[in-house]
Amino acid sequence: MTNGFVRLTPDVPPEVHRDIDGLLRFACEEETWYGNNILARVPKMHQVLDCPVVRGAVTSLAGPDYHLHPHRAVHTSTPAASVAPAALDPTVNAPPMGKGSMAGSGWHQDAQSPLSRARHHVPRYLIGFYFPHETPVAMGPTRVQAGSHLHAHPVEPRGVVLDAIPAGTFFLLHFDMVHAGFPNTTDRTRYMVKFVFARTGHPTSPAWNNTEAAWRRPAGCIPEYDLPETWSWLWDWMCGARPARGRPAPPHAAAKGVDPGGQAARLERIYARAARGEVEGLADDLAASAGRGRHERMLARDETGRVLPRDDIRGYPLRWNERAVVMEDAAYGLAACGGPAIPVLRALLGREDPWVRINAAFALGEMGPAAVEAVPAVTALLGDPRQQVVRQALDALGAIGRDLDAALPAIERLLTDSNPAWQEAQVMRGWVAEDQVRLNAAFVLLNAVSNGRQTDLETIEGIAGAALGDGSGYVSAVLAETLVRIGTPTAHARAIRYLSERRWDETLMGRRKAY
Repeated sequence: MTNGFVRLTPDVPPEVHRDIDGLLRFACEEETWYGNNILARVPKMHQVLDCPVVRGAVTSLAGPDYHLHPHRAVHTSTPAASVAPAALDPTVNAPPMGKGSMAGSGWHQDAQSPLSRARHHVPRYLIGFYFPHETPVAMGPTRVQAGSHLHAHPVEPRGVVLDAIPAGTFFLLHFDMVHAGFPNTTDRTRYMVKFVFARTGHPTSPAWNNTEAAWRRPAGCIPEYDLPETWSWLWDWMCGARPARGRPAPPHAAAKGVDPGGQAARLERIYARAARGEVEGLADDLAASAGRGRHERMLARDETGRVLPRDDIRGYPLRWNERAVVMEDAAYGLAACGGPAIPVLRALLGREDPWVRINAAFALGEMGPAAVEAVPAVTALLGDPRQQVVRQALDALGAIGRDLDAALPAIERLLTDSNPAWQEAQVMRGWVAEDQVRLNAAFVLLNAVSNGRQTDLETIEGIAGAALGDGSGYVSAVLAETLVRIGTPTAHARAIRYLSERRWDETLMGRRKAY
């Protein structure tokens, strides 16, 4: 809540971590770079992911029906030949790393994969960092900035945490945590595996053993400032509560230790305005963002001036990009206003400006099932020619998660029909807009099934089964999980057939046992 991360000690035998470390090193150093397939290559990591400590922590933060996202990656920090003492300051930005390191040492917030989604203040996505072997500070652990998960962009480091890490440690972080790699001054490569967890339902009650009814600053809070309005609203959201908005004055103590021009002050302004019920003022602010072309990207150029499929993020402009989209402050505020903001947000969905519609859809999605009356208006956006609008509308529908039957024909079309306008590569890795449209559509189906309030499971099963062979492995993975959760014999048969055809024999280790 306040720190943005928790450190876990998985309850598995120590030899499990030793075996995983050896398997990772062999696979990555003797075979190839597996990327998202690393978990299939080293399936023993499931023992860590499924142990009670890790599963319980993820459930507490992402709900009991969370989904292990198909993206995962190995991050290495190779030995650095020589590192100046200044590069070993825990707060330094982008110190030199060893040749071939896969850990970025510049302070950053992760991008979604394959393309961007919104940055949420609430925990819709979590990151897991797993360190299979002992990682002293000299070996270059990952650094984090406590409390930075609510920032719109990285700022001057505060609350930096850089500690020695015992073997087998698992860090669970809010997806938007600012973090960075650190130089490895030993003679052995450091390994860490990243996982992503996605929330598939809106909280209705605390998902942990909660004994506190109201928010209070925890004893282990690292940030030196206080954000009473922000933290209490997030606490209420996690508890499934619907706090009353529109009170004449905040009952909390004033924020302390906050730079008036900084990110913390920005957050308090957002949630204090929501607490006072400033729906009309926030709506006016959101409407005022129209006409600035913020739904369009600003692209980088190479040294010859050629445009690249990469965002120009200098100065962190507030607009659409393909890393992760920071919405207008007013959108976060309107989401926190809850029910009273729904009518104005529905009206904003009808505005001509795409950026306004994107932000309005986002705000409705953050309300979850409380915004179910807006489902028809959000569904209408699925016919928009702009892939950005469609992607955010799908995310909003998935977050609402209820009464989605009327959206299923459009979702089926998006999953099965190709749009020629959405085939241009959006990033250097080659992903196109249609890939992310289809992934978002797949998540709508998964969330609808997980929510337990969707009546037309037969139609969802048909759509998921028909699109199961999608060219994006991300889409197919989510649709296969959707079929598993539907749970009918035919859904299970479709999922099993698809997965069995892609079975990976992890016992074949390179040339020693190639077949």
